[in-house]
Amino acid sequence: MPATSSAEPSGPAADADLRSVLRNEQFRRIWVAGILTSMMRWLDLLVLGVFAFELTDDAGRVALVLVARMLPRLFFGVALGTLADRVNRKRMWVASNVGLGVVAATLGLLIASGALAYWQLLIAVFTTGVFWAAEFPVRRALLADVVPEEAIGPAVSIDWTTDSLNRMVGPALGGALIVTVGAEGAYLLMGAVFAMAALLATRLRYAAIERDAADTEGPIAHLVSGLRYARSSRLIVGALMVTVAFNAVFPSYQSMIPVIGKDVLGADPVGVGFLSATEGLGAVIAALLIANRSTTRQYPRIYFFGTGLFLVCALGFSRSEVYALSAALLFTAGFGFSSFATMQTSILMRASTPAMRGRVLGVLSLAIGAGPLGALQVAPLVAAVGEQGALTIVILEGLAMMLAIGVVWPQMRRAWRVPPPAAEQSTAAGA
Repeated sequence: MPATSSAEPSGPAADADLRSVLRNEQFRRIWVAGILTSMMRWLDLLVLGVFAFELTDDAGRVALVLVARMLPRLFFGVALGTLADRVNRKRMWVASNVGLGVVAATLGLLIASGALAYWQLLIAVFTTGVFWAAEFPVRRALLADVVPEEAIGPAVSIDWTTDSLNRMVGPALGGALIVTVGAEGAYLLMGAVFAMAALLATRLRYAAIERDAADTEGPIAHLVSGLRYARSSRLIVGALMVTVAFNAVFPSYQSMIPVIGKDVLGADPVGVGFLSATEGLGAVIAALLIANRSTTRQYPRIYFFGTGLFLVCALGFSRSEVYALSAALLFTAGFGFSSFATMQTSILMRASTPAMRGRVLGVLSLAIGAGPLGALQVAPLVAAVGEQGALTIVILEGLAMMLAIGVVWPQMRRAWRVPPPAAEQSTAAGA
């Protein structure tokens, strides 16, 4: 059983090209199912924000809905990542998609009935968050499992390129659905699409990674070993801290786009969807550039400085009162978001052994789940300084965290000494 990872990975490793990854049939199955689910994820964020604001007319309560969606990663992220290393990942992935479909369809029916209360919305969103917290470590670990070690970076880049495309398609489609069929129609569509993704997941040919016969750890010890493994690498810890800084801002930022779009910029649901879509367009362009031109040595720098770019552009958006300028800022923010999202998973997967990837991604879920704690301040800040002022303060806090990370974990600002193949890492880690 690997208890620790090498302090800093080193050694040569070749970077596979995109075509070799796309020829992998099992990767394509995971990728296509992921396209469907990620489109619904971004569609849901737009529909949820608009519907919650229409239901409550309260920016603070809208932010609380996003907090409820992300809290399960804080509560259950590590445990679910640990579970992903102990059970058949394919089955867990199928179950998470089924769960997402059931919750979306139920929410659609409740909205259609006209009897949905705010507290019921919070419960539904929290339950959705639990299934997303399971889907996140499982599907990403599966991606790394079905491609060669040197192809992990390109595989993740392809996956995030389409996710970035869905950041454009999902919100635009969500805005159109709200206008044409309402939030209830949007959620019923989500339920059907998640069912399609679950069906695709059942077609995956996947052999579960065998556990070491000497590994007799119980679930709690397994969870603790994942935390220790992540802590043993400064690169992994630095990457996780950047995730904390980003997610301290992102829920507030995401929840404020519909609010600022409607109240400050005077946009209707379609216009709000277009705002989010411009960010998605920037993210698509950036993801394509990263997939085609980046090398593994550049990963930490792209990750760190791309996150900084996102926060600076988000800060500009928080102060803008002109629709065209806001759209341009969100478009540029998409470049930073894509740099963050693509590199986050790539770094953690390349720095971890196959047997520990689920646990490391579980720790990542914990780091992501810490973000909503920052969003809890939005309601009192909105009451004190207004919607734009509240978002500005939250973003400035995130930028301050990034400056501190750059000082404490300078590995994030430097070229990466590329990790060795997984087998060598296992040997270096020891049993």
